[in-house]
Amino acid sequence: PCNTRIFAPDIFTPNGDGYHDKWVIRYLDTYPDCKVVVFTRAGQKVFESKGYKQPWDGTLNGKSLPSDTYYYIIEPQSGRKPITGYVTIIK
Repeated sequence: PCNTRIFAPDIFTPNGDGYHDKWVIRYLDTYPDCKVVVFTRAGQKVFESKGYKQPWDGTLNGKSLPSDTYYYIIEPQSGRKPITGYVTIIK
């Protein structure tokens, strides 16, 4: 198993300027069976993926989500403990 620590940025800015438009989680590509889930403060699921080939772009069903803080759970699998935290969308 890989010993590289997964790095999930705590902010991203999906405003179309080409910089930090997606939530790119570094080193997560070394966990192909990982699961990523993102929720609003109220607990509504806004993103879920098995594997993380396509980074989250801050949308839900193709619609841009508001600037806010969202809770995430990253399950790397491979016997690794889940990683939880917050990511903020800034526009």
